[in-house]
Amino acid sequence: MNHAPYPLVSLCMATCLRMDLFPESLQGLLRQTYEPLEIVVLADGADEEAIRVLKTCADPRLRWFSTTQPSGMVKAWNLVCKASKGKYFLFCAHDDVLLDRAIEGQVELMEKHESIGFCHADFTFIDDDGREIDRWVSHEGTWIKRGAEEWPRYVVRTGCCMQATLVRRSMWDEVGGWEEDAGNPGDNSLYLKLLRVGDVGHVSNVVCKYRLRIRTPDSWQKRFQNLREHHRLSTKHLATPLLASSVAPKIISQQLSSRLSQMAIPLLSSAPDQQSQQELRIWLRQNVWRNSAFGRFCCIADKYHAAKVLELGLRNQNRLRAIARNLVGASLRGS
Repeated sequence: MNHAPYPLVSLCMATCLRMDLFPESLQGLLRQTYEPLEIVVLADGADEEAIRVLKTCADPRLRWFSTTQPSGMVKAWNLVCKASKGKYFLFCAHDDVLLDRAIEGQVELMEKHESIGFCHADFTFIDDDGREIDRWVSHEGTWIKRGAEEWPRYVVRTGCCMQATLVRRSMWDEVGGWEEDAGNPGDNSLYLKLLRVGDVGHVSNVVCKYRLRIRTPDSWQKRFQNLREHHRLSTKHLATPLLASSVAPKIISQQLSSRLSQMAIPLLSSAPDQQSQQELRIWLRQNVWRNSAFGRFCCIADKYHAAKVLELGLRNQNRLRAIARNLVGASLRGS
């Protein structure tokens, strides 16, 4: 891209105590060739090792700052993106890696369509050692969809990867950034608000490596907390439904119940003790299972101690979906 016709884009990152992976993630930002570009990094909590790395970087596009105390995940996102100056920005986590030409397609689509609040792309999943284990590729290719059409889907589940998503700064300012009390689904707190004021785009291009922690997965307690946070965020936004949506709130609530019930199946069968399992069971009965047919089915299956059977069925379903995604990806790459 030539410099003059294109807008400034900001690549943002916040890092805290992640020196095993931060240098590789930083290099993913520095290798981008789009112009004009700025790279903004927050060394959260005055991470001394990260600051040493940043001080040795002579790239004039890079500027960084630090905080005296760790800010917390979502607050750090807001801090570093607020410090950016681009018309658009992309936030990349300090353990994920951008691929070459990670933003050109999104910029081009958003420049042509001012209604787009955010535009995402395809990505791969990698393990702790950087090996590809799966990929997410939209079977629809490149597209634009109305925010009101996509909002119900995002209430049920996050529809894109933050590291592959370019955001229009003016709309980010309009909605107030991420919700800092959202917890694990904090990224989706922004998309749900952006879909109320604009549209969403997607470009058919694999642009980043999203890392899954295989060797050190979240604890059972953390995964239960994540489940509750997903429920809290979605029900909060569903309480003020988007009137322009063609999907009734009752239907969205049923879909959300089915989704959360699926997420809970592995938790039920892997609880560390009976007290934890009972706590989960009570929460599901009060908040999730009663709201959909699949949820009520899960409740009955749990009553007859069939959670393991449900988990096996869910695993087979996920394998079939993974095979379908890979076939679609291969077809798109070959076309």
